[in-house]
Amino acid sequence: MISQEENELLTRVGPGTPCGELMRRYWHPIYPEALLRENPVRKVRILCEDLTLFRDRTGKLGLIQERCPHRCVSLHLGIPDERGLRCCYHGWLFDAEGRCLDQPLEPPTLELKDKIKIKAYPVQEMGGLIWAYLGPAPVPLLPRWNLFVRPDGFRQILAHQLPCNWLQAMENRGDLGHSVYLHGATFKYARERKGLPHEDPSARYNATNADFDAMRARGAYVKWKPIYNEFGFTKGSMESDKSEDSRSWIIGQNPILFPYLLAFGPQEGDTRIRRLYQIGVPIDDTHTWHLQYCCYVFPEGVDVPKQDAIPYRELPIADERGELIMDYVLAQDMAAWYQQGEIADRTQENLGYSDRLIIAYRQMLRKQIEIVRGGGEPMNVFRDPTKIESPELRIPGNEKGGTAPTRSTVLGRSIRYRDAYHKQGPDGQLYIDEDVDGFCPDRELILELYRQAEKVQAARASGAGAE
Repeated sequence: MISQEENELLTRVGPGTPCGELMRRYWHPIYPEALLRENPVRKVRILCEDLTLFRDRTGKLGLIQERCPHRCVSLHLGIPDERGLRCCYHGWLFDAEGRCLDQPLEPPTLELKDKIKIKAYPVQEMGGLIWAYLGPAPVPLLPRWNLFVRPDGFRQILAHQLPCNWLQAMENRGDLGHSVYLHGATFKYARERKGLPHEDPSARYNATNADFDAMRARGAYVKWKPIYNEFGFTKGSMESDKSEDSRSWIIGQNPILFPYLLAFGPQEGDTRIRRLYQIGVPIDDTHTWHLQYCCYVFPEGVDVPKQDAIPYRELPIADERGELIMDYVLAQDMAAWYQQGEIADRTQENLGYSDRLIIAYRQMLRKQIEIVRGGGEPMNVFRDPTKIESPELRIPGNEKGGTAPTRSTVLGRSIRYRDAYHKQGPDGQLYIDEDVDGFCPDRELILELYRQAEKVQAARASGAGAE
C-alpha cells in the first residue's frame, strides 16, 4: 500500500499538480479525426482543461480555450473562417495561435483586438487522431509510433469513456496475471449468466485456466520482472520450472511506452495479423478516454483496401438495463478498472509478488515526476527528428526476426486464437467476437481479409513443402 499523499501525487493531472506538469511534457491524442470531419468544431477536455478544437476553412487545425474572452460564450459553437474560428455571439475571430484577428462590431480605430490573446496549444494529426501538446516551450516532436504510421496497416479505433482515474487503466498494463481469472473464470461465468455455452474445454476461457492449473499442479508459478528500455519496459515472464533462457524472460513482451501506451505486436519479424495499442488518455482526475487502436497487418498478397479515413466507434460500458458488459475481453478489463472507484484508494491495497510490474510502473512514474520537479526533461520527450520514426522498433526483441515471446508461455493461448479471428470457436462464436474487435466498424471486411490471409499463407506453405 502507499500513503494518501503519494496516491494524490501519482493520480492528479490538473495544471500545477506534479503529475499534471509531467503529463504536459507529452503530446496527447485528444479527438478522432473522423468525427472532426463530421463537425469541424468540437469541445474537448484533456488534463482537466476544457478547450475548443477546430479546423478552419483552409484545413488548418487549432486548439484554443473553451470560452471567448468577450462575453464568455463557449467557442465550440463558433463558425470556421478562412483564418480561424469566429465566436457565434459577436463574431470575434481567433486564429490557431490564439490571436484575435477581428472584432466586427467594434470601431476599426479602437485596436482592442491587438490587446487580446487567448490560450492556444499546438495540434497535429497522426494515425486518424488529433494530437495536442499542452506544455511549456520549446515544443517537442510528436513521436511517430509504429502502428500510427506504418504503410501496411488497416486501422480501426474503438473507444470507451471510463469513469475512473487514468492510473487504474495504466496499472493494468503491468498486470498480466489477471488474464487467468478475469479472462478465464470470469469470462466463463459471464457466458453462463447469459445462457451461452461455456463448458467446452478447448474454449479460450476454459483452456487458459486448464493451462494454469496444470502449471500449479507441477508446483510451479509465474515469475515476473520488468525489463527496462529507453521508452519504458517490457514484461518479463516465465513459469518457475522453465529455463531462464526463454525469450519471454530475456526480452519480455508487450512494451509499456511511457507515459500510458501499451503496445501489442510491434515486432518487425512477427507474423501476427492483429496488432494494437491500448491508450488511456487522462481527461481529468476521474475520467479516462480509453482507446483500442487496432492495426491489422495482413501478409503480402491480401487485397487490403486503402483507407481515406480511420473509422472510430465509441462503445458503452453497460447495457440498456444498466448491467456491466462483461462478455468480451476488454470489457472485463475496463470493469475491473472503474469498479475500483473514481480514484482507487491505494492506502487500502495489499500487493503481492504477482504485482511486481505494477510496482515497477509506479516507481517509474514517481521518478519521472521528480525529474520534472527538478527542472529536468522526462523520458520519451523527443527532440531529434532522426529518432521519431517507429521508435519502439529499437527495443531489443522488436527488430527484424523478433517473434512474440508470449506464444511459449501459459498465457500464449490468447495470441494463438487471435490468429484465427475469422473462425468459429467450439461454442459456435467467431473468435473476433470474444474481443472488442468484434465491434470494429469494418468487421465484415476484416473477417474477409483474414480469410484471404489464410489462403495466402496456405499457398505459401504448400509451395515451400514442394521445394
